[in-house]
Amino acid sequence: MFKHFSKLDSWALVLFLLIVIGGPILILFSISHSFLPFIHHFGFVIFLIVISSSTWVLLLTMYYVFMMLFGWGKARRDYPLVAPKSRFLIFIPAHNEAAVITATLKHLQQLNYPKAAYHIVVVSDQSTDQTTTLAAAQGVQVIDTSRQRYQRVGVGKPAGLQYALDELTDSGTLEQYDLVMVLDADNFTDPNLLRELDSQYQAKHFTAIQAYLDSKNDNTLLTLGYAMSYWTMNRFFQLSKYRLGLDNSIGGTGFVVERQWLEANHGFHSHSLTEDLEMEIRIVESGGTVGWNHFARIYDEKPDHLRASMTQRFRWSRGHWYTAFHNLVPLLHHFLKTGDLRDLDQLSYLFSMRQNFQYLLASFFGIAWVISLVMPSLGLHPIWLIDVDRSYFVPITLINWLILLEGFIPMIAGFLYDANWEGSKWLITPKAVLAFFWFSLTYLIVQIGGLLTFPNQKAWAHTQHVLTVTHHL
Repeated sequence: MFKHFSKLDSWALVLFLLIVIGGPILILFSISHSFLPFIHHFGFVIFLIVISSSTWVLLLTMYYVFMMLFGWGKARRDYPLVAPKSRFLIFIPAHNEAAVITATLKHLQQLNYPKAAYHIVVVSDQSTDQTTTLAAAQGVQVIDTSRQRYQRVGVGKPAGLQYALDELTDSGTLEQYDLVMVLDADNFTDPNLLRELDSQYQAKHFTAIQAYLDSKNDNTLLTLGYAMSYWTMNRFFQLSKYRLGLDNSIGGTGFVVERQWLEANHGFHSHSLTEDLEMEIRIVESGGTVGWNHFARIYDEKPDHLRASMTQRFRWSRGHWYTAFHNLVPLLHHFLKTGDLRDLDQLSYLFSMRQNFQYLLASFFGIAWVISLVMPSLGLHPIWLIDVDRSYFVPITLINWLILLEGFIPMIAGFLYDANWEGSKWLITPKAVLAFFWFSLTYLIVQIGGLLTFPNQKAWAHTQHVLTVTHHL
């Protein structure tokens, strides 16, 4: 891996390691008192909750710091590009997508893959606009779930996909295909998408493969924040895990899964609002594997209004917490039974909504620190606050801000590595950092809301799509 490093890669990695190694040394040096004042003033139970949460966050951070080391350097294929072999069934779930479905289908005509080796099916899911008519006008097969030929199980996208799967199974069409792909109705794709996925599948035989998720629009602060989170996760989470031989994450669109696995494992049936995460866990629990393709890109439209964005991310957070809590015991039991480290890796991801929690801790303890400094100048001398400040607020604030800094370096690197940007990336980096910070800060609110309401998995919120071209700064 390191032979692919440029000079800039090397300096960035050195800085990253200095923070990782030097941070704990600085923190230990800053702790001049014990935690006894905190326990004395807040109680042992509160201390136990705070220290347990902090310890879990720090353990996760150490794991992800280790993982991030494998995201540096130029990405290179570990499989040859070979002659097409796999047959693809492409599902496009669409609920009231008349504004974008025509552009998406026309864009798919650019795929560099034999026409006879893939079949497009638009799943018009309870649409009340012209989605069904417009899709049919493009010459693709359309399955209209409003006809209610099959029982609808669940809510949202997975329910529509399962309906389509049932129809194609009954007609005998499904068995003609090797891989089933899911593309959202607003997605654009690279022309080489199917060829890359087919070549990788022929070499690696993954149960599922996630293509590179990119952004269709990054021209506002909010959508740039989405894009920044994608570029960072794609390189320092997905690519890192792939290089380590760990299972990757399924992102809801732009993934393929083996037809035989779907037939043997209840298809797209889902109990949560995050069917992608649930499928990922099901694949791992069944002994399958999930791969990552860094060279085939999907371009996904992101909400550019805060309310729509918060609604979307609230659904993601609610579904994530539901899947996390419902798979905690099964994954632990399977790990204890088999010793499969992939179970622990999945648990680390299920309970890894840590960085936004770090913003909260850093802000809270930072404010408390400032208050303890200001109050003496006002003639107030709360001994208890000063004691707690010296024994807990200072070191914990340092810990949290160092952890945040640890996350920002790979974030900038992910942008510089992988963003398809015209012009100088360095000039836009400050705005990109601000966008990522704003995106993460607003995510904190919906993550807390998702945690408090996760038992409710019935409220599916549709995200409106309108873009028929890409929008970039």
